[in-house]
Amino acid sequence: MSEYGITPTGVNIKRLDTIMDELHTDLSEGWGVNTRLNPKSNLNVLITNFSDKLAELWEFGKGIYDAMYPSSAEGINLDNACQFGGTVRETAARSYYPIHCTGVDGTPLDTSTIIASATNPQKRFVLLGAAAISRSSFNRAAIKIVSLTATAAYTVSIDGTLYSFTPSKETDARAVLSGLQEALSVNEEFTVSVDEENLLLLLEAVDEAKSYAMVLTENMTTETVTSIITFASEETGDIVMPAEAIINIVQGHADFLSCTNLCPYIAGRDEETDRQLRQSYVDKIYNRSSMMLESIRSAILTNCQGVESVAPYENDSNQYDIYGRPPHSVEIVVDGGDPTEIARQILSTKAGGISTFGDEEVDLPGEYGEPITIRFNRPTYVYTWMRVGVTQSAVEDIPPNYAKLIKQAIVAQVEQLNCGEDIVPQKFLDAIYSACPGISYIDITMFTTQDSAETPDSYALRSQVISARERAVTSETMIEVALDG
Repeated sequence: MSEYGITPTGVNIKRLDTIMDELHTDLSEGWGVNTRLNPKSNLNVLITNFSDKLAELWEFGKGIYDAMYPSSAEGINLDNACQFGGTVRETAARSYYPIHCTGVDGTPLDTSTIIASATNPQKRFVLLGAAAISRSSFNRAAIKIVSLTATAAYTVSIDGTLYSFTPSKETDARAVLSGLQEALSVNEEFTVSVDEENLLLLLEAVDEAKSYAMVLTENMTTETVTSIITFASEETGDIVMPAEAIINIVQGHADFLSCTNLCPYIAGRDEETDRQLRQSYVDKIYNRSSMMLESIRSAILTNCQGVESVAPYENDSNQYDIYGRPPHSVEIVVDGGDPTEIARQILSTKAGGISTFGDEEVDLPGEYGEPITIRFNRPTYVYTWMRVGVTQSAVEDIPPNYAKLIKQAIVAQVEQLNCGEDIVPQKFLDAIYSACPGISYIDITMFTTQDSAETPDSYALRSQVISARERAVTSETMIEVALDG
């Protein structure tokens, strides 16, 4: 078998010097003259030009070969190769924020509505579909009395449960509101108070992310209602906003009074790079697998925006395992993403008769409308601080921005760790050496904590075991780089 072309170890192409040498050898044997003697001869010029074109053909053939496989293809060729495995490049996506919008009941919000953050630089958010501020989907409300009538019932219905107060004689609005406050106090899902100055009954859901439906008798109405409406960022990418930062109404209906962000958001993304697509191809290739855990993981990664990590576990025994999982159950630990979308993927991918385990619960309708509760877990973050001691090479200069390069390389490596994957800094060394030349030795020590406010007093760890329900995280501000020599 020829040592060139497609070999058992891959493609081995002929270089220009090899092609020229073969042509000179063949011509010398055929003519009986050493064609290599005069490098300036017309014959040598011809051989050089022909050899160059042949070398280009070899490189072209290798390019075709490389374009067929995700591990070596680039650009559009990588997209085409990944499609054979049912995987496509993730395009850029916006970030989505559930916004608490306050206004008059029934206020319509169309796609021209624009809100913005109070940060610098300002970030703007838009509606991708029509919505409305309504008592039929509220999180907070201010209720006022319309008419006072003795012995008339004042009733508030929340998700079908009635709360009533009936005055026994002539009364005032303050007494009616106090009576309703007492009636509603049995509902632990709300905090209820009375605004004595403006004579309003204030309802506020304990769960800031949950919406309820409210119906009032005709002797009452709402002063304002707060509904949770999802806005999308104008820009694509992961747009991170602090809580209560999105408070400016740039453009909207006159009865749209205020807004703020209180709930977790769904992270957007930039378009996948070639490197990221190759990694996601490996993660998502199991979307056609008969292995349930890998199929669930692939389905969540493929179909749920904002998911950063998925770790699936199974207890196939007839007893509870050491992690508390019930018999014949699966536990999926997911970092990021919308809970409902994650639950849908678990329900559609898990096998029948297999229960789900976790603290996060989402109720989904079954085939016949029956409620099905899907459970999964969110990881506990293990905040990882690192001290990186580097020794300069004696034969190669270290770049002036060495600290930045090293920090970026480590952060990129930690971000690739899934839930349950241990932190072993020795595995980061190749990435650091590749990112930053001029280093002869690297020494990494760590400090870990589950308290984001805690700072290290020493770096004593060489590695850290991460449990099944934990995930390691770090940032450039948590990494110290020092020159040790």
